[in-house]
Amino acid sequence: MWMLQLPFKLPTKLIILFLLGWFLFTAPRGFAQGVGGPRSSVVVDGIPLFHLQPVERFTAFERTQFANNLLSDALSNEKVITFDVRNDSDTSATSISLNKNYLLTVTANDVLPNFSVFQQAKQWQNILEVAVAKAKKERSREYILQRSIWILISIATIIILRFLSLIVSKLFKWEMGILSKVFFGCAWVAIAIASSEWFPVLRSIRYQIVSPFSQPQWVIFLGALGGSFVFSHYAPALLRFAIKKLDIQSAENIYLAIIQPSDRLVQFSVLSISITWSLTLLETLVPFVYNLLKPIASLILVGCLYWLSTQLSSRYLRTYGFKLGAKFSPSSDDAILVFETVFNIFIFMVALVTFARSVNFDLIGLVASLGLVGLAVAFAAQKILEQLIATLVLYLDRPFVTGDYIRLPAGELGKVESIGLRSTKIRSLGTGTIIVMPNSILVNVEIENVTLAKKIMVLLYMDFASVLGEREYALVQQAIMEKTAFLSGIDGNSTNIALADGSGTRLRVSFAILGSQDNAMEVRKRLLELASAEIAKSLSVHGIVFTMENPTIYVQSPVTI
Repeated sequence: MWMLQLPFKLPTKLIILFLLGWFLFTAPRGFAQGVGGPRSSVVVDGIPLFHLQPVERFTAFERTQFANNLLSDALSNEKVITFDVRNDSDTSATSISLNKNYLLTVTANDVLPNFSVFQQAKQWQNILEVAVAKAKKERSREYILQRSIWILISIATIIILRFLSLIVSKLFKWEMGILSKVFFGCAWVAIAIASSEWFPVLRSIRYQIVSPFSQPQWVIFLGALGGSFVFSHYAPALLRFAIKKLDIQSAENIYLAIIQPSDRLVQFSVLSISITWSLTLLETLVPFVYNLLKPIASLILVGCLYWLSTQLSSRYLRTYGFKLGAKFSPSSDDAILVFETVFNIFIFMVALVTFARSVNFDLIGLVASLGLVGLAVAFAAQKILEQLIATLVLYLDRPFVTGDYIRLPAGELGKVESIGLRSTKIRSLGTGTIIVMPNSILVNVEIENVTLAKKIMVLLYMDFASVLGEREYALVQQAIMEKTAFLSGIDGNSTNIALADGSGTRLRVSFAILGSQDNAMEVRKRLLELASAEIAKSLSVHGIVFTMENPTIYVQSPVTI
């Protein structure tokens, strides 16, 4: 089947074999020519003629580029090309002219041993004349037609032989095997090499592709590039080997829990670092390619390192941070998650600034040059940072947690529904609506946490001489509420007055005293005793006399809303 489909795959195979032929037969020669030093070749139709060395004001590449451009322009015309060697009497410089126009100067650096400058110039003149004559001949219609026919005959011959070999193998049931593939493969390589040698255009393209590889830096670059893939592949194993050599059990446990799950990401990050370093070798070889690939490589490198840093830090905090936080506070998980978010934002900012500097982009200068817009962005960023820090303070200080009942500065009592990165949601007990309070405000105002307060239930039993009627009962309620309203720490909503039994002569009065310190509780108990005396005096005016059971009962109880 492969042989039957050969004509349809012929263009692809020709291209592959053509390039293979170039590198196999011309790259070693080009490399051998380039080992001598920082020199450059004068080229006609892809054939290096001789080399120029750098001089004080010009590099070798600049000198040859000027000469090659003039030669290319002259060959594109049908005019006769002549070369002359001239000596300048004023500067004593020997130069070669092209159609009486300056082409190049022969310097002492260019002269071969046992040659004078003039002799070197004459030799180069002869080489140029032969090369130009050959180039003129190869541009003739007869030459191109003849060579094209030979190439087409060769291609047709290979195709015919391929089909004949297929028919013979089918008739006689022969297995052609690898020998057939090698033979026809070599035939296609030979055609590719012949084509690249016979046609000036193909030869020039071949030279432009292969000539850069004549410099030793390319060998170093390709070696570094290949080494990057090998080193990145074994990077996790090398890291684990180094940790084992340290003989620290905790370090190995950290590797297994934190780093090993991200082995692929570690490999890709090491590969990005190695490739980015390898690309620096292209800066002097092909600056255009280096400038094109540098931003892409920097973006991939910074992205990989950012991703790896966030993964490792998050995994470390969630593995060891929760355990460490539990020793100080059982409810420290939320604080660790907030710290993780803040830390990831910090890493992102560092990565952004690093990438901007790697591509020589002044990010800070751009923000400063935006004027009012930059100030607005900076102000917004400051507000966001302020909210995040306030949230972190709430989680660390923990004045309240989710589920607590708190009283806001305006007197609104509510239940904490959730504590977010920017704000806290509080459900009002009066209206049932959600109050959204920025965390930066909550850390700067006085918040009363009712849930954390101490509460003591006070029970008073009042015994009256006769059964209380509706009027007397209302007067007793009014006196109790009025005389206890001024007492700080008495929760008026929790005051309850009710008959203690069915006789109608005994009342049970309960109060709720709120406080956070023991001495405050004692003061409020004393004030309550004074209030009892005032209640007795107020009721005696109306002819209502009672006795109070002593002692008063105090029961400590948690606050419930």
